Amino acid sequence: MPQKYKVFLEQHWILFTDERNFSLENTALLNDTSLPQLESYQGALQFLLQKGNQICYSDKPFETMREFFSLFKWLRTAGALVQLETQDQFLWIERLGYFDLPKGKIEKGETDLEAAIREVQEETGLLGSFELQHEIGKTYHCYEMRGKSYLKENTWFALEYNGATSIKVQTEEGIEKAYWLETADWRQKLPETYPGLRELLLHSS
Repeated sequence: MPQKYKVFLEQHWILFTDERNFSLENTALLNDTSLPQLESYQGALQFLLQKGNQICYSDKPFETMREFFSLFKWLRTAGALVQLETQDQFLWIERLGYFDLPKGKIEKGETDLEAAIREVQEETGLLGSFELQHEIGKTYHCYEMRGKSYLKENTWFALEYNGATSIKVQTEEGIEKAYWLETADWRQKLPETYPGLRELLLHSS
């Protein structure tokens, strides 16, 4: 199966892949020997603004991605799309002006799944039981905070929830609202979420 790692910087992206049988319009095609190493988020963003979105072919695309962003701090997080048991109701939040899902940093000693469940509990106050349905996939994006450049890997799970549905948001994490939405409603709002998460959810069903 082809390996693909698409890293977003705002609305721009670089796709690292070992698949050589496709191309996308208005996209530059590179290989791992012609892709420059960039030192910062601003440098990478300027590169994409000047060159356009990029596809980088490599026999080891994950390693090539890490090498390209080797001077960025690597951060791993986990989050979840939570469905209310037996109902067409899904948990969403609004954070920092974005339509989003609960997520947060994976702590030392935690599995990705444990971190995702803990973050849902902390950010929304839901304390019932969570059952894993499946792993949805991973997203990658870069950002800058306090002068440092970060490459973040987000692992996403589909969870089913059984318990009290009242919500208490974790405002200190920048969460403004949290609510339950039917599938048709949250799909209509996907343009308001992050491009990597939007693409993942559109392609996962």
